[in-house]
Amino acid sequence: MLVVIVLVIVAATQAQGALGSTVMDLVAQRPTLLRQAPIRALVSARIGGEVDVAADPSGAARTFEIERGDTAGAVAQRLEDQGIVRDRLALLLVLYDEGHEDDLQAGIHTVSAAMTTRQVAQAIAATATAQQTTLRIIEGWRLSEITDAVTKAFPKITQDAFLKAAVVGTHPQRSLAGLDPKLPLEGFLYPDTYFFKPDATADTIVNTLLDTFESKAGATLRGATGDQKRSVYDLVKLASIVEREARDRTESPRIAGVYANRLRIGMKLDADPTIQYAVGQWRVLTLDDLKIDSPYNTYVVAGLPPTPICSPGVDALNAAAKPEQNDYFYFVAKNDASGDHLFARTLDEQEANRKKVGND
Repeated sequence: MLVVIVLVIVAATQAQGALGSTVMDLVAQRPTLLRQAPIRALVSARIGGEVDVAADPSGAARTFEIERGDTAGAVAQRLEDQGIVRDRLALLLVLYDEGHEDDLQAGIHTVSAAMTTRQVAQAIAATATAQQTTLRIIEGWRLSEITDAVTKAFPKITQDAFLKAAVVGTHPQRSLAGLDPKLPLEGFLYPDTYFFKPDATADTIVNTLLDTFESKAGATLRGATGDQKRSVYDLVKLASIVEREARDRTESPRIAGVYANRLRIGMKLDADPTIQYAVGQWRVLTLDDLKIDSPYNTYVVAGLPPTPICSPGVDALNAAAKPEQNDYFYFVAKNDASGDHLFARTLDEQEANRKKVGND
């Protein structure tokens, strides 16, 4: 019924030789009206020139995320809010005119305000990303695993070239402030799905992953340094341990709380993932592994490890920034398919839980 009313309005305004603001208002509220060719024609007559105009000809490249389930209207609004396009309706006009309104590709895209609205629309459509190289970084991967994924997706990038790029260096992201320029970026290469040109360089890939880390977690971590009395770097270290421990993401704040409690009283972390990092494999540890001579052996060395041990996802990062306030000091895996843990306040409770799950 609404479409019929709009078409009547369109006919009336066409007869008058001018497009009324009523149609534009309706399209702004209901972008799906752009499925109708007469509506697109009228919107194009009003703002069509905007599709080939850049919001800022000197704008730098930046990352933009499309999440699963995002509508074309929601994406267009965010792009306008972030100054990447001047007019969201112009972007929607292109998407609907080219039939891409329902095939926006979830993931991290590289866009720029220097791109025209038409170019932005083409960059975020599935047909465009199909011609790009997809790089999937998994939560909990260490730098060596990320390097393997990059060199597999981009054969022209060698492992040495990527590792040389994946250091703090002179990267401008605020989360890296004060760190040794030679320090590897373990922990800061944000896990997500990315789309790059096939000829992307190691520097381009590293910068994109760092920018995403900054936009996803930078402000949260910096805001937590005062309350936690830890640096951003230490919070990333903590998050990396939580990432490897919390198979059930809902447990992340609680596990972070356990480790925060241990750190507060100077108790060793006894974190298996740090030893797995030291031995170079995410595998079940042996008793001999627990005796390994390494600064990452948190069964022997108190405090956080020297560096993060993997790239944590947003749940672990948020948990490190705001651990659950609890009085637990121990936990043990249930040894079932859930991936959940039993938590304990005392060593006696921990031993009882270990027997309960068959981990004597």
